Amino acid sequence: DLGKSVAFENWPDMKKSGVCPFGQLPILECEHGVVAQSQTAMRYVARKVPAAGGKDEKEGIISDMLLGLSEDLWGSLSQAQPSLFAPKKDPEGVKVLWEETLPGKLSYLEAFFPKGQQNTFTSSGKTIGELGLWSLLHILVLLKPTSLDKTPKTKAFYTRILNLPSTQKVITGKTSFGDLPSFFVKAE
Repeated sequence: DLGKSVAFENWPDMKKSGVCPFGQLPILECEHGVVAQSQTAMRYVARKVPAAGGKDEKEGIISDMLLGLSEDLWGSLSQAQPSLFAPKKDPEGVKVLWEETLPGKLSYLEAFFPKGQQNTFTSSGKTIGELGLWSLLHILVLLKPTSLDKTPKTKAFYTRILNLPSTQKVITGKTSFGDLPSFFVKAE
């Protein structure tokens, strides 16, 4: 079992309990205690499962860079895109996000693909960084299905991971977590 989910209605009690070091999810419980912050948890997994971090130091660096980019994308979305907890955002900010900020970040990502590779950044194509990046790209596609259309390598990368049986299991709610609601919502 990969973990346990927290029902939305149970979250306030869990937050008050102090089990979440920074009062937020996700957390990972391990032999060292509770690991907070999704990026930290992913890097911990990459250290415990070497293949998840890349086959060598170069791939580990690439994976970390992609994790950093996914954090940047999350930050950009958090500032401008409506969410479950902030359903109203400035329409001008949303416009700038989708017309300038995200296309700019995606164009850099498109140029970052290794020479000769069109849908993977590392030999396995499934490092923690690649999977973390995919999750942010998935949010973009859920919010705006055409968001990757101008970046064909990025779209091919996204589609390759989308079509993996393990990815399909998660996005169709067939894991112990069940259906996972999107944190970000479409702007009205």
